[in-house]
Amino acid sequence: MIFDYNVIWDSLPLYFGGLLTTLKLLAISLAFGLLAALPLGLMRVSKNPWVNMPAWLYTYVIRGTPMLVQLFLIYYGLAQFDAARESFLWPWLSSATFCACLAFTINTSAYTAEIIAGSLKATPAGEIEA
Repeated sequence: MIFDYNVIWDSLPLYFGGLLTTLKLLAISLAFGLLAALPLGLMRVSKNPWVNMPAWLYTYVIRGTPMLVQLFLIYYGLAQFDAARESFLWPWLSSATFCACLAFTINTSAYTAEIIAGSLKATPAGEIEA
């Protein structure tokens, strides 16, 4: 069996296009996920249960469901509702790229919020005050 390197060589532009899309999704989800995770992490370390519990529930549910399920629910699930299809958000929600960014951002924010909360809980109170 002879391996045809011309097929790979001819497909390189497609591979680089996919790599660029992957890096774009990564950068967007990390940036917006961090922005969402900072207040969530601070909410998680709050002593007030009205502040702590919504953030705990969010991280519990998002971290407890597979990301592929979240992606399918956002892309395919929201389209099942007439309210979503008739809303001003539909041009964005009908885009696969936007839905992927949204799902990755939601997932990233939940995991990063727990990392931030854990690091704040592990830091001694004297260091936080200083």
